[in-house]
Amino acid sequence: MNKQERINTIYRYQQRWLFWRMGLAGLTGMFVFLALQSDGASKYIVPLGVTLAGMLFAIGRERRFVRKLTSVEQAKRIIDWQYVSEMGLLVLLAILFPLIVLINWPAWSLFVIFLGGVILLQVAQKMLDRQMPQYDEEQPMRREIKLDFVKD
Repeated sequence: MNKQERINTIYRYQQRWLFWRMGLAGLTGMFVFLALQSDGASKYIVPLGVTLAGMLFAIGRERRFVRKLTSVEQAKRIIDWQYVSEMGLLVLLAILFPLIVLINWPAWSLFVIFLGGVILLQVAQKMLDRQMPQYDEEQPMRREIKLDFVKD
């Protein structure tokens, strides 16, 4: 499968599961908000954990799908790191953010942690994207899997 076919395949996969992931993201955000409003009541923490597990499952499923498109082991490792870093940021925001609010840390610390996590994720994604063509030239980079590059 060439690069363009892989881009189209991954994009179609993402579109097929978009509603599911958006729903889980909305539920996760809602439960984070409710957990913060209720001072960490378990009736909101448990559903937050369940929806977060669902998000991690959806991201992991996409990771396994994208891994199947290449036979190069090093490219598969890069794909793993890309998706693991995305999962890490999700967990950071969904668990650490409410925890910091509940233990009454200063408001600026939330901003620093959020901004630091996003910047770290972007730097990691760009570094991994740059390495991908060295191992598998036909494997698309994460930034190439968007509507601009899709051609049917």
